[in-house]
Order: sequence, then C-alpha cells, then structure tokens
Amino acid sequence: MGPERCLLCGEPIPEGTQVCPVCMEKYTKGELDAQVAQELRDIADILSITANTDGNIKRSMEALLRIADRLSRRQGK
Repeated sequence: MGPERCLLCGEPIPEGTQVCPVCMEKYTKGELDAQVAQELRDIADILSITANTDGNIKRSMEALLRIADRLSRRQGK
C-alpha cells in the first residue's frame, strides 16, 4: 500500500493526518474548525474500508449517519 494521501488534493501526507498543510491553510485560513475536522475524519473512515468485515461496515455506517445528522442540523438553521 502506498503513502497516505490528502483527502482534498491527493498529495502524499504524513501518516495519521487526512489533509495536507497546504489544503488545511487554504480551506481553513489557519484554523481547522472542529466540525470540518470531524467530517473529514468521518469521510476518511468511510474511504478506509479495505475488507468486508462486519466491524468495518458498522464503523462506516456510523460515520455516514454522523455526517447525515450534521447536514440535517445545518439545513434546519
């Protein structure tokens, strides 16, 4: 498996991060909003499915439900 890649631009990133420093600065103006960070983690959870195990499927469904819940709350504002 190759190096991890930025979720936004696809550039290689250090292990354990989801977004490269350039994209983080570009999209957050220096401060990573907690809600955006959680959504990126949830998207990373969904994209990280590499096997058809019950645990991976459950974790991915939970991440999808968290994203849907936050989107629903935003539309209600």
